[in-house]
Amino acid sequence: MGSAAFADDSTQVETVTVTALRVSGTLQNTPASVSVVSSQDIIDAGVQDLSDVSALVPNVQFDNGWRAGVPQISLRGIPTVQGGEAPAAFVVDGVQVPSLDFINQDLLDIADVQVLRGPQGAIYGRDAIGGAVLIDTQRPTNEFQDNLTLDYGNGDFFRAVNTMSGALVDDRLWAKLTLEDRDFSGLIQDVGLGKPGDWSKEVAGRAEIVAKPTSTTTVDLTYSHTQAIDGASYYEFVFGYNVGDFKADVPDRNLDTNDHRYINTYSAKVDQVTPIGTLTSVTQYADTDSEVVGDADWTPAPVVQQWNAVGVKAFNEDLRLASPTNQTVQWFVGGFYQLRQTTNNLNVFFEPNPGGNIYCGCAGGPSFSVEQDNDHNNSLAWAVYGQAIAALPDDFKLLAALRYDTDKRFDQDLSIPPGPTNAISATFQALQPSATLSKQFDPDFLGYVTVGRGFRSGGFNAYTDSVASGLLVPREYPEETDLNYEGGIKSQFLNNRLTVNADVFHTDFSNEQYFLVNASPPSRDIVTIKSVSFNGGELEITYLPVDGLTLGGSLGVAASNINSNDIDQNDQNKQSPEANLYTANISAEYRQPLWSDYDALYRVDYSYKGPICYDSANDYCYHSVGFLDARVGIENGRYTFAVWGKNILSVREPLSFLPNTFGPGVSLQLDNEPATYGVEVLAHF
Repeated sequence: MGSAAFADDSTQVETVTVTALRVSGTLQNTPASVSVVSSQDIIDAGVQDLSDVSALVPNVQFDNGWRAGVPQISLRGIPTVQGGEAPAAFVVDGVQVPSLDFINQDLLDIADVQVLRGPQGAIYGRDAIGGAVLIDTQRPTNEFQDNLTLDYGNGDFFRAVNTMSGALVDDRLWAKLTLEDRDFSGLIQDVGLGKPGDWSKEVAGRAEIVAKPTSTTTVDLTYSHTQAIDGASYYEFVFGYNVGDFKADVPDRNLDTNDHRYINTYSAKVDQVTPIGTLTSVTQYADTDSEVVGDADWTPAPVVQQWNAVGVKAFNEDLRLASPTNQTVQWFVGGFYQLRQTTNNLNVFFEPNPGGNIYCGCAGGPSFSVEQDNDHNNSLAWAVYGQAIAALPDDFKLLAALRYDTDKRFDQDLSIPPGPTNAISATFQALQPSATLSKQFDPDFLGYVTVGRGFRSGGFNAYTDSVASGLLVPREYPEETDLNYEGGIKSQFLNNRLTVNADVFHTDFSNEQYFLVNASPPSRDIVTIKSVSFNGGELEITYLPVDGLTLGGSLGVAASNINSNDIDQNDQNKQSPEANLYTANISAEYRQPLWSDYDALYRVDYSYKGPICYDSANDYCYHSVGFLDARVGIENGRYTFAVWGKNILSVREPLSFLPNTFGPGVSLQLDNEPATYGVEVLAHF
């Protein structure tokens, strides 16, 4: 649905509550480019993970990257950079996720997903340069509930999710437990292995305790754990500029590559109502370990293999005071602190062979390294921030926010002696203001204009990549900033049966970050493009023409232009890398009464992605593609039985494309999955 959910009585679009601007309001009265995927949308569209969300929301992309533990995310054309920071802030139940490594794409027991587009640094701080994604889970109540979801599909896909919740002490103490088990044998065949390379196994759990010891105090304690092993880095060779030849180019390796990952997060959120407002403390500790083992030459020959262990530990504290909601001027002020430690231990070595490795004339094994590094990175970040919303005459409203972020980083490769270019530190900082002026022209029409600044921290490329290898990449890359100008409307017509929300924007980026991957010598480096501009907008429409029928559509445009690139001035006026020119979605859903309490549900979604280029020279590009999804089910208040299909026409696209990895004209490509289909049972006890 994207912009609005529909009401069960079917004659009007349902009122949707959003908190994306850290104040509670309705979707139609929120002066920002925000989309909401509700819990009902999640059920009706068969949403299982964040990639399913992106099919419903304009100018947003979520996909698995080279390994499942680090997803590829793009908002308004601003992508994830491997080894860098996310282009958006992620907030789960009010707790901000400390880095990309902690984003679990499976959606469990979700109340809604809110996607806020455009730089949100003034509200959510560094890395919210493209926007913010808020994921809210269902809250436990006094009533005991047990919800079970079972899926089975092709590729031996199996998924079971069970959530139990209820009161331990009515009106005082509640608990919730969610468990997931997911298995998938894969569908993308690796010729050399003789089996699929995109397999995965995952178990996850989330436990929550909510306590209300007094009428003015609420305590929310949460622990979550994910343990998974996935097929990873199942790239195939592409020669020349032939991007997307899925018949000629297929994975062909002699070693499987797998990613073992463990994620733990602990959080405590305390709300205390005081005479001057609500004091909120959010404390979080999170740790994750990932180990990637497997092929590193992506050929059927026994040449080299990789071992890559990545560990992240992070502690966050966010403390803020918000005014009472009944004041004419609403405000909040706060401070943020984070300590994060990251280790990245990489060893690319000649494959061991009892008779010796003919490619090196050696026995092979971890001691016969092509590249080895043990990178340790520390980040100490803090911020202060504030926001105020004031009602003005003639139904105008002003929202102003300001945040100052600073991030001090230190990096060293412990596998080599200290030196002036090895141990390195730098501080990245930015002042991020934003202001929004809105006017409620009538109860069903809101207009707004906004200006805001975003900031993504800089960092360091590995010592062995930038110095010892002699590559022309910097040891330190600068922070990325953007300045966004935007105007939009929120409107409803035909007695609220038609909702039309739209916006246009212009964004200027300085030092836009993107990454390069090389195999000889092995390296992954972040570089920057000096100046890039984006022009675009979003349109979301929901229409209820008759009882039971809901039609939806969305369009997102993000037209980019490289104004200046210090690395290669020939890139001027080219399209920014990793940015789809546009995305679109149309959907039709019909709920038909059958008998007694049973309804039939029919839903079709068609999502479309515009052309994309994978390098700043625009030598490697791929055309527009469209994907068809469908779902048919029977439901009552307690059970749902459904048949579903995703990418029914098996349309293919590169999920990841690494230009010139093995030299000019020799690239690597990671494919999306062909058609998937299955059955689903939902039960509510």
